[in-house]
Amino acid sequence: MNDQQSIANFVYALLEAGAKGLRQIEIASPFQGYKFQHMPGMFWTSCLNTYVSNLNKHGITLARCPDPYINESGKKSNYKRYWLRDRQSAKAALILLNHWRHRKHLEPIAPDLAQMLVDQFPEAEPAPKAG
Repeated sequence: MNDQQSIANFVYALLEAGAKGLRQIEIASPFQGYKFQHMPGMFWTSCLNTYVSNLNKHGITLARCPDPYINESGKKSNYKRYWLRDRQSAKAALILLNHWRHRKHLEPIAPDLAQMLVDQFPEAEPAPKAG
């Protein structure tokens, strides 16, 4: 799979994951990656940070927060969870995704699915909680 197709799958996975977002441990295996809910296929990668950086270069900055993982033996690993900040970010991601799909001679994401994906994000990024 080429790099542009991989990042397109990442953008679609982010849109589907909604405000829950994604973290590396959840998508690191080709056998247990993110399974698309509304389209056939799945997304997996061992270099999530590269995809996040690539989206930044396209003007889409993702929200992030620490999201530690404790394995079966009790060992803690530190991960970050990434998600689209708000509807404006989701719309920008959808435009970018459909642009890539157009270049591959694929149909854009169906309007009803596109609207559902965007609508699951908040209108604006929530204000940080006061400590």
